[in-house]
Amino acid sequence: MTGQGLTCSKADSSINMPELLQHGIDYSHRMLYLKLNSTTTVKPGRNTISIHTRKGNKMYKDWLKGTWKLDTFTATDEDGETIDVMGPGATGFICYSNDGWVSVQIIKTDRMRYDIPDVEGGTTEQTLSAARGLFAYAGTYTTDEENAIVYHQLEFSLIPNWIGSKQKRYIQKESENVLVLTADPVRMGPGGKKRKSKLRWIRADIA
Repeated sequence: MTGQGLTCSKADSSINMPELLQHGIDYSHRMLYLKLNSTTTVKPGRNTISIHTRKGNKMYKDWLKGTWKLDTFTATDEDGETIDVMGPGATGFICYSNDGWVSVQIIKTDRMRYDIPDVEGGTTEQTLSAARGLFAYAGTYTTDEENAIVYHQLEFSLIPNWIGSKQKRYIQKESENVLVLTADPVRMGPGGKKRKSKLRWIRADIA
């Protein structure tokens, strides 16, 4: 990377601040990140700053944008046993908007139909099936580019306890059109075991 007469040969480099100032790049202790271009950020420390470059790739916040269709939703426990969290054949999508919002909808394939197609038209059993067969939330999102993490700040959720929470997801770019999101182990599924979830998504326009 070359800029303002300053050359860095490594993807991640530490530059002494006085040297950086000599090259005319403004620095402030109040600044957390300075975006030099679409693939480079500057992270200041006490006496040095680190320049992080992702060569040839978009920033995650740009790459995530758009709609992705669910391919698989699995979870694996400490013994290595993997389950389909929403059952085989579950469908859904995740959408990252240009204005910083994220929305997720996942449904089971075997939800019971209501006797009457209305919000209050199902029996207790049908309503329970509909609720337990749906996973949904929405809110805003931010990315941690250095650690490949996306945070979902929830404002809406089928699970009331999740409203106001910050959900951490690890980003894996399997290919340009395949996104994998994983999370730290939590209790889910049969037996209340701690399991690590893994959701594989494919861009909607090619799925």
